[in-house]
Amino acid sequence: MAKQQPNKLVEFGLRFVQLTQTYGWMVIAVAIGALAISAISSREAAHVETVAPVIMPLQEGEALVTEQELLDRLAASFTKPMSELSLADIDVQRVETVLEGQAFVADADAFVDDDLQLNILVTQRVPLLRIIAENGQNYYLDQDGIRMPLSESYTARVPVVTGNVILWSEDFMEQENNQLRQLMELAHELKQDDFLNALVEQIYVNTKGELVLAPKVGDQVIYLGRYHKTKTLERLRRLKVFYREGLPYEGWRKYKSFDLRFSDQVIARKR
Repeated sequence: MAKQQPNKLVEFGLRFVQLTQTYGWMVIAVAIGALAISAISSREAAHVETVAPVIMPLQEGEALVTEQELLDRLAASFTKPMSELSLADIDVQRVETVLEGQAFVADADAFVDDDLQLNILVTQRVPLLRIIAENGQNYYLDQDGIRMPLSESYTARVPVVTGNVILWSEDFMEQENNQLRQLMELAHELKQDDFLNALVEQIYVNTKGELVLAPKVGDQVIYLGRYHKTKTLERLRRLKVFYREGLPYEGWRKYKSFDLRFSDQVIARKR
């Protein structure tokens, strides 16, 4: 029994050291946690120093909405000016949602940096068409079919649709034969083709629902006929060939109209 006593004393000593070390690390961990909580609480109690919205420009380098308009929208949506709100009171998701409710904003990303600046990156909706209908409606359609009002700061350079355009409805993109959806499809085709995009300035819808194009150069009219997924694309192809190969620049002024409504031909009428 006398030989076993030292071993028990050594074992007890080791366990004591281990317990001391264990609880020592726990104290350190608690202290670090307390400091972290204090730092977080202090940051959340701090106020935003500045609000910095950045608007991604359209292809032409312009903006449909201004930074001040975005700041005014935020000010109207919160109980206090942003500079008087603590970080704990600012929900960046709410900031993003508020700004994405603005007619010209497609997406907004917000975050607060280490300098207590609320940074906001705004992506604008991209106008595809402007509708000026005889029924009195006047608005833009973006590339996804979202209706937008006119901008006070910028007029988008997109084809203008005039004439007998049907009334806008929220579900028009769900209806394959809806006139507005067909105009959207035509506008996408024009935009994707550099030549046609540079050529067409206006699309007129006559009383028969037929489309008449007005070019940016010259004062001719181009009879495209009623929209049809495949026939319209073929007519546009013939128009490109006619302009490039069959109609020298100096000869444009001799004609008052080009008619594409008949198969495999372009009927050019002189003045």
